[in-house]
Amino acid sequence: MFKKKNSLPVAEDKVINIEAGMQGDLKFTGPINLRINGSFEGNLEAKGILIIGENARVKANTIKGENVTIAGKVEGNIECTQRLELSASAQVQGDIKVPVLVVNEGASLNGNCRVSLEKEENKPKQSRGKKQ
Repeated sequence: MFKKKNSLPVAEDKVINIEAGMQGDLKFTGPINLRINGSFEGNLEAKGILIIGENARVKANTIKGENVTIAGKVEGNIECTQRLELSASAQVQGDIKVPVLVVNEGASLNGNCRVSLEKEENKPKQSRGKKQ
């Protein structure tokens, strides 16, 4: 007969494509597909998929996301919780921290890179004091 349509929104339903220049801080708390093809300056935080297109120019203190693909120019630190892919045309200047990193031939990365599956909060803290 009739099937009940799933009423929960999925990331594929929420797509934002930014082709103009923007400044400010963007923070998305729910899953979204965000594609930046223009220029962006500010802090950026997104859940879901973040794509920085080939013609994009992004300057940020921090870019935080789950799944991030970069094909354009990025100046700033990047933190991903799932996966970061640098396409052949990517030019990244900044530090990155990710569990999974894919770098295609031709991509440029100038910064420190930390690829680790361990979560920071699960690591025991080491004391720097003297043992007594």
